[in-house]
Amino acid sequence: MTFTSPAPLVTVPEPVRTALQILPALKDGGVEKSAIEMAKYLKDHGWRPLVASAGGGKVAELERLGVTHIRVQLATKTPWGILWNAVRIMRIIRREGVGIVHARSRAPAWSAWLACRWTCVAYVTTFHGTYGLSGGSLKRFYNSVMVRGRVVIANSQFIRTHIIENYGVTPERIIVAARGIEPEVWNPSQFTKTEIAALRNELRVTEGVPMLLMVGRITRWKGHDLILEALGQIADLPWVWVVAGGIDKDSEYGQQLQARALELGIDERIRWLGSRSDIPRLLAASQLAISGSTRPEAFGRVAIEAMAMGVPVVATGIGGSLETIIDGKTGWLVRPESEAKPQTGLIFGAFKPQAVAGILRRALQDAKQLATMGHAARAHVLKSYTVDQCCAAELLAYEQTLSLHAANNERLDSL
Repeated sequence: MTFTSPAPLVTVPEPVRTALQILPALKDGGVEKSAIEMAKYLKDHGWRPLVASAGGGKVAELERLGVTHIRVQLATKTPWGILWNAVRIMRIIRREGVGIVHARSRAPAWSAWLACRWTCVAYVTTFHGTYGLSGGSLKRFYNSVMVRGRVVIANSQFIRTHIIENYGVTPERIIVAARGIEPEVWNPSQFTKTEIAALRNELRVTEGVPMLLMVGRITRWKGHDLILEALGQIADLPWVWVVAGGIDKDSEYGQQLQARALELGIDERIRWLGSRSDIPRLLAASQLAISGSTRPEAFGRVAIEAMAMGVPVVATGIGGSLETIIDGKTGWLVRPESEAKPQTGLIFGAFKPQAVAGILRRALQDAKQLATMGHAARAHVLKSYTVDQCCAAELLAYEQTLSLHAANNERLDSL
């Protein structure tokens, strides 16, 4: 009898899964940054990530990561434009073998949702903001596309609550993926004392004078006017206010701020830098970060980026700041003096400059406390708010969506 050895076992690799992220453009912003971070994470974990948008300055960053970008004009809100984009996305899904589509903005999300319905492909969204409900039922319907997937990703507990209260989504359908930082990028130890001194000299900040940094585009709801009035009330203390952010559409507002600074006699203590790409370096030279938003931030990256750099934050106590900042330990929260408008989360006349001024005065009069809080702030962010943690939560949402989608398809096939 002749015995033959069994054929060697052949391990068949799992097919590479392809995920398509959809957003209007790849410019500066939290949504765009989140899409790029997730694309990198997917690639590192064996997926094939694709990103579709109208393009922008951040496309080069995607290309450096070896991620394919597909240029599609997706920002249109007209019904016929949404339908035409749905056809385009359907073609991409079929051509590229996409298994799941992840939408990050409303107009493109409608096109993506339709394309997924036509192709029987899994659909998931990230709810990045409150989106506003002032338009009544029509606006609520338009926003509802962001909760039409089997799983909804919320970028904060604040947004999770907003979704449940305003769209009737059951809690078990929501996964919170809080935004995060890259520890190696947001690390104060990467900047030497010489580099910090050079930057402060460039910005004309005298040695020993606290540098207060506010990052964000100059638009009314970001609260630059609130902070300006508060600083006018502590002009007796040494400080320099550094504002990093471009003027958003309403250029008149920027002019008003500068004119008011002149009236208050503090214009020479303010540095209007415009849009900057070196925020970690600016934070390394700062003693305090400020967030003055008068409407709730869905999450607020500015706060965790500052804390990651060991800089305590003074922020208005609404929205995402209530989650990220531990009042009295990693920063200070200015509490609103009036309630939020029902269903919208908007705050009107809630914050008084004197309340902000009082907290700023307390913070600036104790340099040792600032340093202690800075250490606690960095430890807090590294524990709870990293890019890997955020992307892992989003990947969990992908896996759950695909599982639920497959189960539903099996159920339909059995009917």
